[in-house]
Amino acid sequence: MEERLPKETDRRRGPDKIVKSIRWVISSCWFMILVVWAYVYYARPAQLSVSAPNTIYGSARSYWDVSMLKKAFISINILLLISLVGLAVSTVRQNRRTDKPPTSLIIMVVMSLIGMFVIYFQF
Repeated sequence: MEERLPKETDRRRGPDKIVKSIRWVISSCWFMILVVWAYVYYARPAQLSVSAPNTIYGSARSYWDVSMLKKAFISINILLLISLVGLAVSTVRQNRRTDKPPTSLIIMVVMSLIGMFVIYFQF
């Protein structure tokens, strides 16, 4: 017969302050991604449109708005900093083999690094 080990009892009562803070960090990272997207959206060259009244008499902007790209670059750096802090807190908290760092924070770090390099080397 097999020897059965007694099951470990889970003494965790629910999400503690660290888990809740990591959730807030993930939410703030997604918000920062929306902010960066908005900066890049408004920095891109304007598209000509028949319905826009300012393009009938004038011309649309055909260049990237560098000041908005600077704001996007700063926002990406803040995103990287927040996500790295969240990953550090998450890895310090891991007590069990089943605990893993949040996948979305890893994706945030990768996305922010790619965005930083694209903005830095492209513009």
